[in-house]
Amino acid sequence: MSALLSRFRWTLCVACLLLFVAQSSLATVSAEAPTVALSTEEQAVWALVSDARAAAGLPPQPIDAPLTALARARTADMATWHYFAHRSPNGTTFLDLMPGYGIVGQLAGETIQENNYADSPTEAARALIASPEHHAILFDPRFTIAGVGHAVGADGIHYFTIIVVQP
Repeated sequence: MSALLSRFRWTLCVACLLLFVAQSSLATVSAEAPTVALSTEEQAVWALVSDARAAAGLPPQPIDAPLTALARARTADMATWHYFAHRSPNGTTFLDLMPGYGIVGQLAGETIQENNYADSPTEAARALIASPEHHAILFDPRFTIAGVGHAVGADGIHYFTIIVVQP
């Protein structure tokens, strides 16, 4: 029953997305961010998304340290509090959290995915790329930097967040 419920939640929520224009006069994120050490799961999902972007003729998006920290915080929050949404139970979104991580951009997008598959990163990338709404964000050439997060809840559900920004 748990696997069926998780699959239902995935099917119901995979198309969730959030895309906002975030304007500010603060300093913008640098595309020259240092290399970020990603977990095995983060590396796997990002490699598949990056390969699909390259196949579509898009340039690589560097992984940004502050964006990755924010993406990790978002996935950890979902895994800890057992929800799957762009708005947390306390009402905050990734846009609300961006200034606290020193992130400002003209345009920002968040994609989230959850699943309980054995090869969780592959399924996450497949689902995000196949979803028209998520595809639109991940393949939008205006977004030039990205952050990736992964967390596993106590119930074994894997959560993935990819945040992209146009500085």
